[in-house]
Parts: sequence; structure tokens; C-alpha cells
Amino acid sequence: MGALEAFLEPGRRALAPDGTLLPRNEQHESGPGAALLVVDLEMTGSHPREHEVIDIGGVLTDVAEGFPERGSWGSRVRPLHIGTADPGALKVAGYSSRRWRDAAPLEEAFARVVELGRGAAIAGWGITNDMAFLAECARRTETPWPFADVAIDIQLIARRLLSRDEVDRFNLGHVADRLGIGRLGEHTALADAYATYDILVKLAERAGPGGAP
Repeated sequence: MGALEAFLEPGRRALAPDGTLLPRNEQHESGPGAALLVVDLEMTGSHPREHEVIDIGGVLTDVAEGFPERGSWGSRVRPLHIGTADPGALKVAGYSSRRWRDAAPLEEAFARVVELGRGAAIAGWGITNDMAFLAECARRTETPWPFADVAIDIQLIARRLLSRDEVDRFNLGHVADRLGIGRLGEHTALADAYATYDILVKLAERAGPGGAP
């Protein structure tokens, strides 16, 4: 296993062919491959079959020293069933009908994300819910799973590398602040994807060439 794969290994989660996370006792040995697509989603609630993605963003990076960025894209996504939304989730996302007036249909938004990162391993912060919704996006748009069969949870890598003396809770904003990473203004999926990507880069610097603290 190379140094970068060793660094990513604590966050590695194997996926089923449809993109859903496999249980811990059903893991396979696939590695992350040559690229990561660091994603963030905002949803209308926590249940993939009932709720919808309303904001999506991704940052594509090579699995190489420094994790160089290759591209990014993000968009608000038009909900079709806003009546089923959790009001708390809408508040977190900053949803309003006016702000989402020009949002993309799910089919268009998901196609753009696939175009950006086809074949890459999905990475994110606390990825369980995001992966469930991405798999649901593929199902709803009748798209065969277009990404790698492994995902990377960057929060798990942070838990391995950062001590409780410097980080006392592992939510995205707190860790970004403690690592000196500025947030990108307005709360959007792309801004949070960039914050997650910046944490990944900082953690790789912390780990050093051997991939260990």
C-alpha cells in the first residue's frame, strides 16, 4: 500500500454496485484509485426515499502529493416535493422559493456531477447520509453507479490524526476553524465541499510522507 493509500485507509468505506455503503463486515479491498470527488449535499430531510437533494457541490482532486485540484462544480437543485421537507433541514440549507427559482433539475445537476467526477472515489465529511442520497440520485435518474466502488470519509481520518486537545468536536465547521481554514462565506454545498477538501489537504500535510500522525 502506498503512502497516500495508507493515509486514506482509515476513511475507506466499500460500496455495493449501486453506490450504497456496505456493512463493516462486508468490506472489499478496492482502493480509491487515481482521483477523489469531494462532495457535499444539502437535503430536505434525512430519509433518501422521502426527501430530496436541494444543493450539491463537488471538488475533483488527484490522489497525488498535495491532492491537487482538477475542477469543481455546484448548484442548487429544484425540489419536486417540498411539502415533504423537514423545516429544520430547509433552514440549515437556507431554502426559499425565491433563492431556488433558477435551481437545476435533479437530472441536470446529477449529470454535471457525473461529468466532473466519473470513475472517481467519492469523499466527504461524515459521508453516511451523503452516500445514501447520492445512490438515491443515481436510482431516480436511472443512472448506473458512475463512481468508484469505494468512498472516503475524511471525518474518520481527522479523528485518527487530530487529538482532543486541539479539536473537541468533529463537526466540519469546528475542525475547519481549528485548522485555520476560512469558510467560503454563504453556506452552500460547494462551499462545504471546499472546506472538506481543504481539511483533507491539511490532514495530508499533518500526516507527512508516511501517512501516519
